[in-house]
Amino acid sequence: MAKEKEREKERNMFVGVVWSCAAELKILLTALLFLCSLATVLQFLPSRLSISPSDFRLCLSKLSSEAPPPPSLPPPPVPSPPSLEQDQILDGGIVKRAFNPYGAAAYAFIQMGTYRGGLDTFAVVGLASKPLHVYGKPQYQCEWVPDSGNQSLFTDGYKIYPDWGYGRVYTVVVVNCTFPEPVGADGSGGKLILHSWTNGGFDRDVNATEKIEALREAPGSLNVSVFKSPPQFDYLYCGSSLYGNLSPQRVREWIAYHVRLFGPKSHFVIHDAGGIHPGVLEVLKPWMEKGYVTLQDIREQERFDGYYHNQFLVVNDCLHRYRFMAKWMFFFDVDEYVYVPPKSTIKSVLDSLSDYTQFTIEQMPMSNKLCLAEDAGKTYRYLFAT
Repeated sequence: MAKEKEREKERNMFVGVVWSCAAELKILLTALLFLCSLATVLQFLPSRLSISPSDFRLCLSKLSSEAPPPPSLPPPPVPSPPSLEQDQILDGGIVKRAFNPYGAAAYAFIQMGTYRGGLDTFAVVGLASKPLHVYGKPQYQCEWVPDSGNQSLFTDGYKIYPDWGYGRVYTVVVVNCTFPEPVGADGSGGKLILHSWTNGGFDRDVNATEKIEALREAPGSLNVSVFKSPPQFDYLYCGSSLYGNLSPQRVREWIAYHVRLFGPKSHFVIHDAGGIHPGVLEVLKPWMEKGYVTLQDIREQERFDGYYHNQFLVVNDCLHRYRFMAKWMFFFDVDEYVYVPPKSTIKSVLDSLSDYTQFTIEQMPMSNKLCLAEDAGKTYRYLFAT
């Protein structure tokens, strides 16, 4: 009897062990079955519903985010930012940064030429920022520094705006420097310095300044007789900026017509702003060789956005450059012709205007109606350009 009870106890113990192992085996088999089923289902899913390893990582990250946070730690120390000398540390550790501008949005002055108008006066011709002159009211001061070592002379510069209302980013500025007495008249040489202040007045501590050496006269280079001697030419033409695809034939007709009209004591200053291509140059070369034409390359001015290829700049430069070389100076375009009526000459017309310092030529467009006989006498003009 005792032996049977002992066998029953061992059998129960064996069954318990087997049952316990069977429970663990059941969990293992269930997990394997689930994984096999999942692998089978994934094979039939479309590609857009495929589950990538990143999806599993996302799930794990969400699970980890739901876990209780770790015990709080003290915040790390805030590193001190690098500081510069101009930086200021305000209350609360705020760093006030400094911003240091250099240069300007547009140039304060672009000099093209400086010319004497006499023993005591000069003209400085150039471009300047139009917004600066509209809103900043810049001022100029002229200084003559003699090479002899004598004390410099100062005078205020007088601003002239030839193209005001037409200027764009840049406008033409002619600064007249007239001193209370002759400067450099003894031929000792010197230089003209133009000081500019950006915003009115001459307070060097407030306004930005520019110091421009506008003119340098070497000792013995001044010829004072030019201001009183008879001019070299009777008529001198100052041309506007030439650009685009000019017709060589039209230029040939124009120059031949006006050389004949003005005569042998005439001269033509042509300004090339990109329009003197090889064909036009071939037309001008014979006239240049005969001394009738001076060709100036002004293509560099295209860098500065001014009105009509800066024509007001170049004609004013021409005016001051050649003012003592001609009795009369003309300003018109190469698509315009000066016309003198029959029984008159250019000399007779200008002699009748000798009491005037300047005059304007009335313009009349060319038209086939002007060629009709019944219109004869109805369009009479002394001079007109078309």
